[in-house]
Amino acid sequence: MRPAFSSTAQTVAFALLLLLLSLSPLLLGDRLLPPRDQGYASAGWDWGAYPWVRKQIFEETNDIDIAFIGSSRINWGIDTPYVQQQLDSQLGHKSVVRSICWGGAGFDGLYFIAKDLLAHRHVKTLVFYDETIGPHPNPKAPKWFRYGDDAVDLSSLPLKDKGIFYFAAMTGMPDNLMELAFPNLPEDTNSQTGNYFEEHYRAANPETRLGSISGRVSYDIGLGQNTSFAPFFPSTGVAPSDVCVYDPANAPKFLFSTRPLPAWQAHFARLFGSLAKKYGCQLVLLHLPVKAENSDPLIRESRYWPDFLQTDVAMIGIPGQQLFAGLSGNDMKNLYGDEYHLNQNGQEYFTRLITPALLQVHENRPVH
Repeated sequence: MRPAFSSTAQTVAFALLLLLLSLSPLLLGDRLLPPRDQGYASAGWDWGAYPWVRKQIFEETNDIDIAFIGSSRINWGIDTPYVQQQLDSQLGHKSVVRSICWGGAGFDGLYFIAKDLLAHRHVKTLVFYDETIGPHPNPKAPKWFRYGDDAVDLSSLPLKDKGIFYFAAMTGMPDNLMELAFPNLPEDTNSQTGNYFEEHYRAANPETRLGSISGRVSYDIGLGQNTSFAPFFPSTGVAPSDVCVYDPANAPKFLFSTRPLPAWQAHFARLFGSLAKKYGCQLVLLHLPVKAENSDPLIRESRYWPDFLQTDVAMIGIPGQQLFAGLSGNDMKNLYGDEYHLNQNGQEYFTRLITPALLQVHENRPVH
């Protein structure tokens, strides 16, 4: 077999190139990093509505009344235009409600993207869900984690987890340098050319729905492109008054796990809590129902969030047994795109139930 290198000099040169690439996040620091919006601009639509997220963080400047923030389940689960419409009616004037979401669960993405958002816009209420379902750090981390900016956020992580995020910064460095020399042009989020969600899930452009994804797909175990969607609104007898906002009276309906979290999840979750506290945001933990919860009498959360995040967190949910009362297996499939993501039917049903409780928490939030 022919050797990979024809001389010792070539071998040494290649080894030095690898060493330089490996050390580039340390050597360059923040001196040769492009503006932070460039990572978002290069992410595209196929791993979440990143062009929309970039626009909301780096172009829009007005205050946000309520931001739904997190990965795809909250993106698919909330009918954001409906929430804004109801808040408009409550306030008697125009409000600002946005879904700022992406693909891939995990508190790492939640923290770093919220950090960018809150550095640029004032958000009164941040609504998130339990991101601990994410089994590993977000694959898109090189788009929004940069060692020169963010190394301080790794200080108390175990060495192994620090290494994962350092590697993310290292793999993102070539893009960073290219973006510095040739900046990405912002994508037209309202383009007449169909984006990923329009083409794959028959969903309206997120731009037209304040960032939410309203998937017109029927149930598929892998959130596939099953197009046999039919409108369905269940008659369950459940009312908005059945939604639980955690307090001593509703405490028996909640069950909190004591199972340890991965160190990186716990670390970034606590940073997220500190971030919200720093900027005076009301945090709302919204329990998003998964299909398997249809007979569960309790609202199960991985943590008691006020203690874990060390800040005030309103917790809102409704037991699956109550939410889906009387629905058959086929009825349930009419509400979901897969085991975890509500489709357009489920989104409309769930949002209309939980919106009054959300607006009440928003109205009663402490004013900073």
